[in-house]
Amino acid sequence: MKGSMMVLTLALAACTSFPSKDRLVTDREIARLHPGASRDEVLDLLGAPRRVESPPRLEREVWTYKTLNAEIWRTQLAVQFSRDGVVREILLIDDPVISRG
Repeated sequence: MKGSMMVLTLALAACTSFPSKDRLVTDREIARLHPGASRDEVLDLLGAPRRVESPPRLEREVWTYKTLNAEIWRTQLAVQFSRDGVVREILLIDDPVISRG
């Protein structure tokens, strides 16, 4: 019994330390992002991205997250990494699903 409680406690702790891909990133978390951050820093702050893309002409890796801008409307957060794994650009983009009207 004691062992299974320990396993459950560790499992719950692991869930809270790595945010779900389905959660919305907050404005406070976005404010802590900065160019020059590493992939590990972004993972620690935001968790796993919803989507990872590598557009060939861009020569960057783009991690996309969902966010709630000022707690009013949804946007997409795009974090662009250069080949050396460093954040080069951080973009907030209107969510195309909501922008269709």
